[in-house]
Amino acid sequence: MFVVDDGETALLEGLRVAPWERGRGVAGVLQRFCCQMVKHRYPSVRVVRLTRDDKLTPKELNKYRVIAKQGILLVRFNAPEFSSRLSSIPLPAGPSRPSPPILLSPEEVHAVFLERGGLLKDLLPHKTVIQDWQPFQALPGNHDLLHRKSLRWMADDNVRPRVASLCTPPFPVPAGPLCFYLNIDVFGSGLRGAQEQLLSHLAAHVPGLPADVKCQLFLPPTMWRPMADFCTSVLGFQLEKGYTEQYLLEADI
Repeated sequence: MFVVDDGETALLEGLRVAPWERGRGVAGVLQRFCCQMVKHRYPSVRVVRLTRDDKLTPKELNKYRVIAKQGILLVRFNAPEFSSRLSSIPLPAGPSRPSPPILLSPEEVHAVFLERGGLLKDLLPHKTVIQDWQPFQALPGNHDLLHRKSLRWMADDNVRPRVASLCTPPFPVPAGPLCFYLNIDVFGSGLRGAQEQLLSHLAAHVPGLPADVKCQLFLPPTMWRPMADFCTSVLGFQLEKGYTEQYLLEADI
């Protein structure tokens, strides 16, 4: 748990409990202790926020407010094989080709995402930048924290963006055969722009990886199906699972 949003929000992250201790209330005890400590040390904190997948229990739904949701698209591919044909992959035909996606500088990230809600304020879910599983309000005070994460930020336009995205550097899965995870968050409604940005993120991170990659995209629910079709039919990726959702939850503290 840590404090963000200019001291107003505590982020609650998931706890992993040993199998033999599950069902005994261990996680609940630790979460209550952390909340009490945050209230004592940071009296400005008003709410606690967290994200969960769509396996929500009635107890969780009663405890938290659901304030936003994103679809989760998980695909898998072999990095060397995909890299060998990346340059020849076409985008689906459309009425007009969008402008090339823009790789944002730190100053542009500040303007597009964070300055008073940024230019994307009406496209972000509940005016929140959800980076993987961590929600941050679109506030300038969160800029330094997000900048330290070495994210790759893109938009289709830095004046009137319709879609933007951010990508974490790939990291190896700690157990099992060698495999890398690549997480991409998509905000907005421009499908072709989202496809362009996906290809740009893949081109930046995938070449040089020696194994399979699991690419997890968090995106607006209405974009899930066309992006899934693009990933499987055009990019040749394997769909790892069907449609699931990421919920942004909030509770008073």
